[in-house]
Amino acid sequence: MTAAAALDRRILSFIRRYALADRAPEAEFEALALDLFAYQFERNPFYRRLSIADGKEPGSVGSWKAVPAMPVAGFKELVLASFPKTKAVRVFRTSGTTSGARGAHFFDTLALYEAALLPAFRRHLLPDGASCRFFFLTASPEEAPYSSLSHMMGVVNRALSRPRGKFYVKKDDILFERLVEDLRADKKPVAVLTTAFALKAFLDRLTAARISFRLPRGSRLMETGGFKGRARAVSKRSLYAGVAKRLGIPAEFCVSEYGMTELSSQFYDAMAGRKGARFFRGPAWMRTLVVDPATGREARKGRPGLLRHCDLANRGSVAVVETEDLGRASESGFELLGRAPGAASRGCSLAYEALIRG
Repeated sequence: MTAAAALDRRILSFIRRYALADRAPEAEFEALALDLFAYQFERNPFYRRLSIADGKEPGSVGSWKAVPAMPVAGFKELVLASFPKTKAVRVFRTSGTTSGARGAHFFDTLALYEAALLPAFRRHLLPDGASCRFFFLTASPEEAPYSSLSHMMGVVNRALSRPRGKFYVKKDDILFERLVEDLRADKKPVAVLTTAFALKAFLDRLTAARISFRLPRGSRLMETGGFKGRARAVSKRSLYAGVAKRLGIPAEFCVSEYGMTELSSQFYDAMAGRKGARFFRGPAWMRTLVVDPATGREARKGRPGLLRHCDLANRGSVAVVETEDLGRASESGFELLGRAPGAASRGCSLAYEALIRG
């Protein structure tokens, strides 16, 4: 058995064991995270150089919090694969809406990605075990083969939609009349999965056409992606008010998903049908650290900072990724505060600059 196969077996076992848990035992998470660091240090040349520039090597760190983080910019400028690039079975690329460059995430297998995807989705969108037909306001996997979101929706469709759902975005345009007709025809609970931008566009067209629905009781909605620098941003409260008015789905059945092309797992801010405070939670095989941009160290409790994620399902690339997203730690998750374009923590950026300078 290869080192990759052995590590994948351990990670898959971890995911299955803690699929329904709020959190895995810290010692088990630490052991796997540190072994993953050693694996990626040995096999990922650019990540190894970053780690050395940061003064850290396997055996010199005792916690996942101390494992060197790769800034998301690295996925735009470097090939961050822990295997030969020629063995990639899939490459997901970022949208490139924030800057001209598009990040790339290389996979030598999709087994970990798909194993990590479904338990968290079920837990937050289908906590009541509902059987729904899914309506996707995203491009299909066939139309957008480099989109991690479209691939995710394809996996969800095959595994969970009863009957099989349809995609209603083609060439960046919503198939409005077809979607309205199909929503009107459904008599059982439905799940609408959409980007925030597509949802706003759909609600605007419903308003202009003076169309409102009362979708079957138990219907739910997942929105993702925010507006990513687009001019037509809107508050989540306003967006969910529009969903309640035009689709008849109450706010407690609206769930926000936070994912990144550079990660293999996703965060959700609520469970469908349950009221309460909203903050993003990752599955048990993820951890998030809020870091002070000025020091690169963990931010003081309650203080905002940059989000740094450790995703054990990222075996083929880099497990610890530092984002350009601002957040604040909460009791058992984090609050997402928005984007900080071009930002990087001092500790992370110095090592990365040394790597780029070569």
